[in-house]
Amino acid sequence: MERNLKDLQSLHVHNGGYAAGKHHAIGGSGSNILCLPKNPEWKDYKDGVNTWRGKLYGIEYEITQNKPYPNTFHDKDFPCAVCLSTRSPVLMVPGRLTCHDGWHKEFSGYLMSQSSTNGRTPSEYICVDEQLESVPGGDAGRDEAVVYPVEAVCGSLKCPPYVNGRELTCVVCSKRNTKLK
Repeated sequence: MERNLKDLQSLHVHNGGYAAGKHHAIGGSGSNILCLPKNPEWKDYKDGVNTWRGKLYGIEYEITQNKPYPNTFHDKDFPCAVCLSTRSPVLMVPGRLTCHDGWHKEFSGYLMSQSSTNGRTPSEYICVDEQLESVPGGDAGRDEAVVYPVEAVCGSLKCPPYVNGRELTCVVCSKRNTKLK
């Protein structure tokens, strides 16, 4: 994460950590992806697994067919960072690589989410930097929580301009401090 974060001049990195989410094949728990810190703090707890509790798993990349990222990232653990931009607001724009006029590009990449396979519960769509990175040593391939590239599906989504089965891009944009009305 260090290499890419140094390039993001307008961002103040608060924390680098591990991307985490629910198990890809089990219902329940939360649906959003979290960035867990490398140094957790604990309060009142009881060790041991409780079937009824929510669960968080480290997320792995599921990269196949060498697109849009190289297969060398398949089953690698997904790092994350919590950042604060000196510009506000910050917006993720799916389907674009460039920001609209008046907005500043923080980074661009590809949309990723849980699999769309039946029986899987949804996750949020996230924009993953095109300069993919992984957690050092995190390549066990446990397939607990995983993210896949997101592709367009023609139908209600108009094709053209979209292309059925094509991986969707994204860009994260920020704006200088302005008052929103």
